Amino acid sequence: MTHGQLDDRRILITGAAGGQGVAVARRFGAEGASLALSDLPGPALDAQVDVLRAAGIRATAVPADVRDEREVTAAVRDAVSFLGGLDVLYNNAGVYWPDRDAPVDRLDRHVFDEIIAINTTGVFLFAKHALPHLLASSDGVLLNVASVAAYAGDPDCHAYAASKGALISLTRSIAQRYGEFGLRAIVICPGFIATPMVDWLLQDDEAAGRVANATALRRIGQPSEVAAVATFLASTAASFVTSTEVVVHGGLVK
Repeated sequence: MTHGQLDDRRILITGAAGGQGVAVARRFGAEGASLALSDLPGPALDAQVDVLRAAGIRATAVPADVRDEREVTAAVRDAVSFLGGLDVLYNNAGVYWPDRDAPVDRLDRHVFDEIIAINTTGVFLFAKHALPHLLASSDGVLLNVASVAAYAGDPDCHAYAASKGALISLTRSIAQRYGEFGLRAIVICPGFIATPMVDWLLQDDEAAGRVANATALRRIGQPSEVAAVATFLASTAASFVTSTEVVVHGGLVK
């Protein structure tokens, strides 16, 4: 019988129906975790659960709009009921709207509020309602997904940068407040990763080339590479890693 890095770990993943969420869910499941997947309700989320189950992975869907606290509360409740507890929350849900986001002098207030509601408030709500269950685990882990923009900024998408920058302070604060109870809280900061979120970039060979050449490794990252890092951080092997940012950007030079 083979053993995985996440054997017996009970994990709730948000933003699980696409992009990095898909890669992380499949890697977590392959490493032995039981999964509750959350995203907006629909065929994409259902299909992801079906794929995992077909691979012999214990998984269920707990749909929710991260902006709605009632839906978040229900999703966490249903996840805990299915999993029998919760060891890891992987807060991955988020949006990047380069066609609507803008520098502050041109940024519409409604767009700013929507991006903050999804990328920051949604993370807060899931963390808030998952926290009691994570604290009941022998090694509870909160993994919040931000971006290199969280610390480097984004010259064109100021709402996105603000929404992700807030996650560093929030995560460090959670780690410091609840660390004495065994909770670990970490921010993962990916760089440019080949997901549908950056299709606009990948479809422009010149722009994609500029981004690739701005990294030390001279390429754009793959979702599987973020998933590999997340797997380690979610595992008990990372038991002394907390209150920090883990950057996965291929040596991006801003």
